[in-house]
Amino acid sequence: MSALDALSQLQQLLMSVHGVEESAEARDYLVGAALRQRLAPHMSADEALLVSENGDELHVGLFLGEPVLAQLSRGADAPWTRERLSGFCAAAEGVSHFLYVLHRARARRPVSQLEIEAQGELDKYLSVLLQLWAVGRRSGSPKLRQLLFDRATLRAGLDVAERERYRLAGALAAACARALEVRYVVQGRLDGLLREVRRLYRLGGGEKLSALAQGHAWAA
Repeated sequence: MSALDALSQLQQLLMSVHGVEESAEARDYLVGAALRQRLAPHMSADEALLVSENGDELHVGLFLGEPVLAQLSRGADAPWTRERLSGFCAAAEGVSHFLYVLHRARARRPVSQLEIEAQGELDKYLSVLLQLWAVGRRSGSPKLRQLLFDRATLRAGLDVAERERYRLAGALAAACARALEVRYVVQGRLDGLLREVRRLYRLGGGEKLSALAQGHAWAA
């Protein structure tokens, strides 16, 4: 499978998970490394969503590094090595950012960088979990959470505010993932899982962040 076809499948997966429709295809908004380096040299060399606003116009571009695209093209039957997991999750985070920014823009609702990052972190977990679930391996959820959240490291070069935002986004997503696992994954309640993540997706601002943070209480 080509990386572009895999990217389209990934977008369809996330849209299905959250019950949203989006006519714009992330694959059509891919930009190259030279543009990312010129416009946002401080952003990740694996994945970056470039956004600019001009009045009511919103311009977006999605950058995915070559190693990320290479892993994405390996296909659904490839084993979940650390390399594949890392590449796939970088792509999932990028597509998540793309969809979430457009979803909020079309609804004319504001969105913070923390909300975008927290949703992206949660979508990484969900996009892999549901593929494991489809082949009878939902019991791999605890290991997946450990790999994505407990062993995560922040990239070098972030300033203090960025480090805190990424740290908090990861912590919120980790708490929510653990709660979803306890309430739905362990019990095999896929319908309940989808209802809950769709509800969370549509919350905004402090309400959304508070709901994600309550994952600690849900899983207690």
